[in-house]
Amino acid sequence: MPTLLKRLLVLPLLLIASLSHADPQQLQQLHEFRSEAFKAGTYLLIDNNLYERVREPGNREIYNGALQQMDSLLRQMNNPGNLRQLYSDFVKLIRELEDLPDGEEYYSLATVNRIMMAHGKLENAAAELYEAEVPGSPANLVALQRQSIDISRILLLYENNMFSSVGVYFLPSREGLFGELDTRISEGSNQLKQLMPDHKDTFDRLDKQYSFIQPRLINYHSDWVPTIAAFYLTKNTQTLDDLSREQASLAEASASTN
Repeated sequence: MPTLLKRLLVLPLLLIASLSHADPQQLQQLHEFRSEAFKAGTYLLIDNNLYERVREPGNREIYNGALQQMDSLLRQMNNPGNLRQLYSDFVKLIRELEDLPDGEEYYSLATVNRIMMAHGKLENAAAELYEAEVPGSPANLVALQRQSIDISRILLLYENNMFSSVGVYFLPSREGLFGELDTRISEGSNQLKQLMPDHKDTFDRLDKQYSFIQPRLINYHSDWVPTIAAFYLTKNTQTLDDLSREQASLAEASASTN
């Protein structure tokens, strides 16, 4: 058989194998696990920042709710990779922070740094598992999830900058990272409008909410609005996660009928 003909026959088979391997629900669960981890990290930083003299109990409720969701997702996924141990390390440090008496700011900030380091290890491990599931997945599903994660990243980076003694561990820290993420979010929105034109009104609304808080994100040294930033941007990630959950279900239904 001529070499060219062999290649023409093999390529469709490779494509079919790739599509059959894709598991949209597993991809979605890994994504939601990452999304909830970012939410937990964000609201933990808000709860422990030194600019707020009075702790709002709602912040602790939100990050503990996110931790519960992460635990549930791990059970649904049957604890893939080493995520269970990394999750346990993350939670253990959070409980250690909660048990510290008031007034021990130095020890509190040191523990916050260890928590964010644990979050970075957890996020990197989950991202590796996520990327392994991407080949063969629907483009619109992956685009929704990546847009959500980029918004979560820029929000957590913003909250992190309230702490001069806390490092950035969920992404390689470098000059201009805010600008890079901001550009990716803009490009991601344009891509989603092309991939999912029926949802353009929704994406326009998300753009409007993002543009309201975007100047504060870029000029993060001028004035801190940690709670307002989290309010608007977590609304965006929630909408994107709802859409990706819907698309994952549609992809799974379509695969089961083929």
